[in-house]
Amino acid sequence: MEGLRTHAMDEYPYECCGYITGTDDPETWIVRRCRNMQNELHARDPEQYPRDARTAYIFNEEDMKQLFYTDFEDPDKRVVGFYHSHPDHPAYFSEKDRMEALTDWFVPEPFYLVLSVGENSVSDMKAFVWNERKETFDE
Repeated sequence: MEGLRTHAMDEYPYECCGYITGTDDPETWIVRRCRNMQNELHARDPEQYPRDARTAYIFNEEDMKQLFYTDFEDPDKRVVGFYHSHPDHPAYFSEKDRMEALTDWFVPEPFYLVLSVGENSVSDMKAFVWNERKETFDE
């Protein structure tokens, strides 16, 4: 998980984003850093993208291609989790995070990790998983 902390610190004061591939065994997990293109979109069209990368993220197109095409070539590996940071805010799963996580793209459903990052450190990290019985995400 040190790679996640480093990524969050490297991108501060902006949100970092990425995903984790592997199997159910955490020893196989590989952190895939993605480029947050929120600032570019905000600069291009602030009306459609009112938030900048300090409070939002969007994976860039190349990272999405990697995610959906290259990383699925090994049938034994899958996306086990997604992550992003909240600069200068707590590690919580926002309503926007919940809405974006509700897809049928991945089976089994990956976890969603949120890191709280400040200027000097990552102070908290929380994982959220889909609870089908309750139809919500649990910490």
